[in-house]
Amino acid sequence: MRERLASTRRSLGWKRPAVIPSRSRRYTSSPSSLTPVEPLRPTPVLAIAKIIPNNVDNPDMWSSRNRRFRGGGGVQVSAKSQISRVRKKICPLRRDELMKFQTAASRRWIAIRAIPVAGLLLLAACGASNTPTGGGLGSGDLLVGVIAPFTGADAGLGPAYYAACLAAAPSINSNGGVGGRQIKCQQFDTRGEPADAVPAANQMIASNSNLMAVVGCTSDEAATVAPIIDRAHIPMFCMTGQSEFNKTNLKYFHRLVPADVYDAFAMVGSALYGPNHAPYKNAALVFGDDIGSQAFVDPATKAFTKLGGKIAINQPIKLGASSYRTEVAAMLKSNPDVILTEALGSAGTYLKEVKTQNGGKMIPFIGTSATIDPTWFQQVRDAIGIDDLLKYYAGVDLGYTFTGTAYSEFLTNLNAAASTFADAPKYKQRGSTLHLYDGIIMTALAMVATNSSDRTVYNPKIIEIANGTNGATVVNTYKDGVAALKAGKSIRFVGAGGENNFDQYNNSQSGYILVAYDKDGNEVTAGKLTPDQTAKLIAAGG
Repeated sequence: MRERLASTRRSLGWKRPAVIPSRSRRYTSSPSSLTPVEPLRPTPVLAIAKIIPNNVDNPDMWSSRNRRFRGGGGVQVSAKSQISRVRKKICPLRRDELMKFQTAASRRWIAIRAIPVAGLLLLAACGASNTPTGGGLGSGDLLVGVIAPFTGADAGLGPAYYAACLAAAPSINSNGGVGGRQIKCQQFDTRGEPADAVPAANQMIASNSNLMAVVGCTSDEAATVAPIIDRAHIPMFCMTGQSEFNKTNLKYFHRLVPADVYDAFAMVGSALYGPNHAPYKNAALVFGDDIGSQAFVDPATKAFTKLGGKIAINQPIKLGASSYRTEVAAMLKSNPDVILTEALGSAGTYLKEVKTQNGGKMIPFIGTSATIDPTWFQQVRDAIGIDDLLKYYAGVDLGYTFTGTAYSEFLTNLNAAASTFADAPKYKQRGSTLHLYDGIIMTALAMVATNSSDRTVYNPKIIEIANGTNGATVVNTYKDGVAALKAGKSIRFVGAGGENNFDQYNNSQSGYILVAYDKDGNEVTAGKLTPDQTAKLIAAGG
C-alpha cells in the first residue's frame, strides 16, 4: 500500500513513475490554510511560527531582540540570518578569491569607512579553508518523529515505522551518536485521517525544536502533512505511493519506494504471468475505501483490461467492518477467478466470509507489498487456515536479500528493541521498516558529513550519500560511514533495504519480484517477470 529498493533479484527496473492524476479529496480544513510560515514571513496561523525552520537547536530565533523590521508590518529579517546568507556566498570562495574580496573590502573601508564590523568578523569566520565546515552539530538529544496511523483502520502501519527508528537509534548512538548527540524516537498518531494528521504534524513541529527527521507519512495523510513538514524544513521519508508525489516540488520529501502504480502493475503481472497457474482473466478488485488502498484501483484496471483481462467487480470495502456478508455475496456473484486486494485490518474478516459462502473453498488472491506483514499474515492465517493461505495467496514485493552486514546489524537491533516495543522483531522482513531504518542512518551521516545541525545544509547531502558520487566509498553501517567521512572520503550508503537510486524528484526507483509465504510467515520468492512482460505492463498501465 504505502511501502516498497533495487537489488540484482528485482525484475521490474522502472526508472521513472508514470503520473496518474490524483483523485480529488475533501478535508476538514484546506491544507493551504494550515501550513506553517515561510522562514522570513512568520504569521500567527500556526504555533510553529515560533520555531526557526532551519536549525534544530534555535527555538529563540524570533525573539524580539533578534528582529529587524522594514516599515510598520514588513518582513522581519534577523541580523543572524543576513550574515548567514552572506557567509554562504563568501565562504566557499577559493583562497585567492577570498583575498581579493578582503582587499576590495579594505579599500572600501578606507574610502568611505562604511563596512560594518560584523562584515569583517564574517570574513574572519570563513577562514582560508577550501571546504565549508558547517555550523557545528550542537548538543542535546535529537528526535526522529514517527508520524503515522497508530490507531484507526490503518493502525498496523505506524508500529512498523516506529520499529525502524528503534533499530536505527542504537546503530547511531552506540557509535558516537551524531557528534555526541543521541537519537530518540517518538510517535505522532495521525489515525490515518487527514483531519487528524494536520494537528498531529503541527504539534510535532511546534513542540520539538530538535527534530532531525520525520518518517512515516503514509498515503492516508501525506497530501496534508508533507507540505507542512516541508515548509518547516525537516527532512522526511514518506511511505506514500500516491502518484501526486512522482514529480513533487517538496525539497525535503524523500520516497524510498516506488509509487503505488508499480505495485498495481506487479499484481497484474502476477495474475497474468505468475507461476503455477494459468493466466487469470476475470478479476475482482477488493480494496479498502481509504485513500491509500484506492490508489491501486485505476492503474490495475487499466493494465489488466488492456492486456485482455476483465474486471468482474470493483468493490471498495469499509475497513474495520464487523461483517462483509453482503459484499462477499455480490463479489461471488460476479464469478471472478482471482481477487486483487489490499484491505489492511479487514482481510481476515473478508476472506473468511469468502470461504464460508463459497462452500469452504477459497479463490486465489493477490496482495500488494503491504500484505507482507506479520499482523496481516496472522489475521488471514487465523481466518482461513494456514493451508489455504499458503495455497491461494500470492504477493508482490521488492527484491530484498535479507542478508549482509547492514541487514545483520538491523536485525540485531530490531530484536533488542523488543525490550521497548515487544512487537519490534516481527518486522524483520517488512520493507518499510528496512527502508526507514536506512533513511534515518543516511540523515545522521549527512549531518556528520556537513558538520551541521542546520537542516537546510544537511538535507541535500542525504541524496548524495544515498546515490553516491564518482569514486564514493560504499559503506553499510553508520560506524563505517563515520570512519570514512573522518578519513576525508565521500560515501555511498547501502543499507538493510539495499541500494537507493533517487531521481530529481527525490523518488528512489526499483522493481518487484513475485512472492509467497512459508508456514512461519516468512517471505519466499515465487517467481519473477521477464523484461518483455514488464514492458507490456508499463505500456498498458501507463
